[in-house]
Amino acid sequence: MNNITEEYYETENLKAKKRINMGLLSTVLTLITLIVFVFIIVISYKVNQSYNDVRSSINRFVICEQSSDTIKTSSNELTELARMFVVNHDERFALAYVEELEENNAQQKALEDLKRFCSDKEIALQRLEVAISQSKSLTAMELYNMRLCYEIFNKNTDEIPDLIRKIEIKPSERNLSHEELHELAIKNMFGNGYLIYKMRVNDNCLITIKAISDEIKQEVDLNAEILGRNLDRLRIFILILLVINALSTIGLKEFRDVTKSYNKMYEMGERQNRILLKNAEYDALTGILNRRAYEQICSSSAKQKISIALLLIDMDNFKHINDTYGHTGGDSALKALASILRDTFRNEDYVCRIGGDEFAAVLVNFKPEGFKIVQEKIASVNERLSQIEGLADVSVSVGIAFSSTGYTEELYKKADKALYSIKESGKKGCQIFEG
Repeated sequence: MNNITEEYYETENLKAKKRINMGLLSTVLTLITLIVFVFIIVISYKVNQSYNDVRSSINRFVICEQSSDTIKTSSNELTELARMFVVNHDERFALAYVEELEENNAQQKALEDLKRFCSDKEIALQRLEVAISQSKSLTAMELYNMRLCYEIFNKNTDEIPDLIRKIEIKPSERNLSHEELHELAIKNMFGNGYLIYKMRVNDNCLITIKAISDEIKQEVDLNAEILGRNLDRLRIFILILLVINALSTIGLKEFRDVTKSYNKMYEMGERQNRILLKNAEYDALTGILNRRAYEQICSSSAKQKISIALLLIDMDNFKHINDTYGHTGGDSALKALASILRDTFRNEDYVCRIGGDEFAAVLVNFKPEGFKIVQEKIASVNERLSQIEGLADVSVSVGIAFSSTGYTEELYKKADKALYSIKESGKKGCQIFEG
């Protein structure tokens, strides 16, 4: 009897031990599941924090790019007004010049926008301040040469805009004849000294964009590295959970939940990478490739030594469009031009916005025999621009150059010379560099 009782208790104890072991397994599995979920919450917080930091950096990049572009565009617009006044003596250009300086002051506004996102120690802000300082030197040169031209008119000083009237003519130039004053003003506005200042302003704007681009790339790379490490850790936890579930069917629901969470985290990471890539390479306003992508395309064509045609495309009378229809009208014109250019060229060609009203197209595997087709395409672009509802006088001028060995600085200079030539000869058309 005692033996039977002992066997009974031994059997029950064995069953109890089995029940305890199964409960322990369930408890361990639940704890591991909780740990994985806690880990996912921590990862989610870190990823969200990294993503917000990168998004902030991209916002800074957009503001910096727009500010740099505004300074460059404003400087170019002022230069064009001053040159037109010096060459043609049409006082409307001088009055428009003064109005831009005294009322709009686009350059100072651009700097104030950038200060909201950058500290005084950041290279982007420092470079823009240098660019504005150099632009002010250009402005002083332009105002002086406009003052020389007013001297030719023999106008009553009260009729001269205050900003120009208060400028003193150098003693050595007061006794020059009207013809000599005119020649001097033209020489000053088109001479090497003036052009060097212009190049420095543009170079500092480009350096600003490159500095902030490099900074954003570092932040994006760091964020991707952190995200990758966290995902690797998550994979290890899921492998542990997989092994435990292979030993027991307990906890399958938790495993499925964790797997779904992992997939969701992975998809979120991929979505973030796609968003960051799009923001970094596409223009926010027009949706086409931006200057950064343009520079990468040029660099790639130079390495591969492929034949290309470079088209520098400039919207004519953009300041007039902005003044007439407001910035909303100007933005509409830019978006319409981007859409038309994208529809006009081949899928393998690259259409980019590289500045305020400046666009570029890189035609790959191009042969000189195709120039006539390109000319017809530009004529078609201008025809479609003239039909934009609600906007008038929208057109483009295009400078074209060819290289059989990819992009070079010389290719850009050729296209720029061709663009300048078509601008001087009346705009609205294209010019192929020949030389």
